[in-house]
Amino acid sequence: MTGSLPEPYYQDDHATIYHGGCLELLSQGVVDPLEDAVLLNDPPYGMSYRSGARRLVGNARSIQGDEDTAVRDWILGWWHDRGPALIFGKRTIPAPDGVKMYLTWDKGPALGMGDLSLPWKPSTEEIYVIGSGFVGKRDMGSVYSISPVQSVGRLHPHEKPVELLKHLLTKCPDGLVVDPTMGIGSTLRAAKDLGRKSIGIEWEEKYCEIAAKRLAQEVLEFA
Repeated sequence: MTGSLPEPYYQDDHATIYHGGCLELLSQGVVDPLEDAVLLNDPPYGMSYRSGARRLVGNARSIQGDEDTAVRDWILGWWHDRGPALIFGKRTIPAPDGVKMYLTWDKGPALGMGDLSLPWKPSTEEIYVIGSGFVGKRDMGSVYSISPVQSVGRLHPHEKPVELLKHLLTKCPDGLVVDPTMGIGSTLRAAKDLGRKSIGIEWEEKYCEIAAKRLAQEVLEFA
């Protein structure tokens, strides 16, 4: 680690949240390079998405750094060979290097509009499998059919359902769960529900506040 670490925004027996830029905080060593860890991350990856949901915190329609894949690629460069990684993405955006398999998140009837000239709605998202060390039985295919967080209850433009993240974590080995762009802390909540330790980083303090409140709830979340 590099020098003294910054004070966490929130910390309990399972989860630690840092408020700030992930590039700076990861460079400072908030994640111990010698600790066994898993990367589960939905990074900005260049889709310049703007949500139409009306109840997002602070009327936030997009996220910082979503103009290109620079943040995603930096995170993966920092992560290099540390352990297994699962990264969300989109088929129209070039995939990162080192992808061993593509998982598909099937959202069911899509919430998005997509290309209105076509008779289909977009209803899937990619998850890139990177690295090695994944565990568990080969008890399912590569498609996860799990409903998204509905727009009327969504607090982040890219909010992922905790149920999906818990399913993904069951295929990851024991160790710290790391999410460098955690949003409202869904990955950390999933890890805590499974009794796992986690570290999350988020630039927007309003999202750190929401994540801290979610993690402070000791009652397990149910889909």
